[in-house]
Amino acid sequence: MPALHFQELNMKTLLLVNLQCIVVTSFIPSNALVHRAASSLHLTTITQTNNGYDPLLPSSVYSTIQEGKIAVLPNFMPESEISLLRTDAQNLWDEKRFSTDALAGYGSKGKFDVTKDRAVLRLPQWKSENLGNYNNRQRFGNLMGALRSELACNLDRPNLATGAATTMYGKGSTEISYTRFGPGAFLKRHVDEHHEELKGKDGWSKPTRRSISWLIYLNDVDWDGKKNGGQLRCFERKNRPGGRIGATVNGDMQIGWLAASIIDPHERPVYLDGKKHDHGDCAMYILDGMKRTYISKAFQTNPIMYISGSETLVKKTLFADRKDLADRFHLIEPPKSRITDILKGDKAYAGSGEVAAVDEELEDVDPRGGTLVLFDSVSLPHEVLATKGKERWACSGWLHEDQQPVQV
Repeated sequence: MPALHFQELNMKTLLLVNLQCIVVTSFIPSNALVHRAASSLHLTTITQTNNGYDPLLPSSVYSTIQEGKIAVLPNFMPESEISLLRTDAQNLWDEKRFSTDALAGYGSKGKFDVTKDRAVLRLPQWKSENLGNYNNRQRFGNLMGALRSELACNLDRPNLATGAATTMYGKGSTEISYTRFGPGAFLKRHVDEHHEELKGKDGWSKPTRRSISWLIYLNDVDWDGKKNGGQLRCFERKNRPGGRIGATVNGDMQIGWLAASIIDPHERPVYLDGKKHDHGDCAMYILDGMKRTYISKAFQTNPIMYISGSETLVKKTLFADRKDLADRFHLIEPPKSRITDILKGDKAYAGSGEVAAVDEELEDVDPRGGTLVLFDSVSLPHEVLATKGKERWACSGWLHEDQQPVQV
């Protein structure tokens, strides 16, 4: 895909994306296909783009995201633009404008070292006119705003491009920042968004929620994952899901999967209907087209879905009389505890990466400069493997949708 310069995003392009996005995909030639590298990691890389009418993304990006996989676009931005962003990020790091979140590990013992952890330039600093290369960050925001509009149309997620998700927080992306991983830093397996019912009593209080996760890497273009580490490891579904991943059209978020069976040959996303939005009277269901089929009785999420081992508890309590469903059901990402880490032997983990479950396949993405990655925030577990002797830089963020309204 030809590298994209900020200046190419003129007003005509933005109008095409925002007002005529339904036309965009009709101009994409048949050779805009996904190439899956011949390796055990099944890397999904977009190797060809469209004929110029679609200003940002080829159609294969949308189908890849809709299958619950990660879309990888090498050389999405040229080295000249990456260099401007990297220089800005480096200068702001040197000026101590970053915040260390202590979420990453770095495989060393002793006193906490901020230079080895993950650090983020938070949104207030990103938006500040008085810090660093503000004008370039604004231009980058324009790029992400155009990309967001295109995703909203072609993923059938119109709420990506309307409401509080576009008017609050950062320009172009609801959350947007620079991130830096110090040498040795890694981030354990997780998902970027959870159902409101799984986030405690304040789960429904936020005006928006994460929908699409994205990163543009600011490292050298010759980054070698085998030598330098730092890969983004994704745990994709081995079988293509038979349904809409992440959330339904009305905003009910996915919490799990129902594995395929002889009777039902499709793996199905499982959604949670929060109903009263008061941590009670919830139920799980699947969709067949637009038809909703409930697979659990009504229940309260607290404490059944808040504790380590909750998947087993769910099966025993909600599917006690349906062994066929209990055998097929599992959560996207069950809650974890310190005991979970101990049982896995996390002292020996040190960022080397988890293995895939039997119904998953791995995809490792090298964080080469100029590469754009996009994936669903709800349904794709992922982790960051430990860097080896180098800093790992990126622009990263999340495109939000407005929270579904609370029923009264």
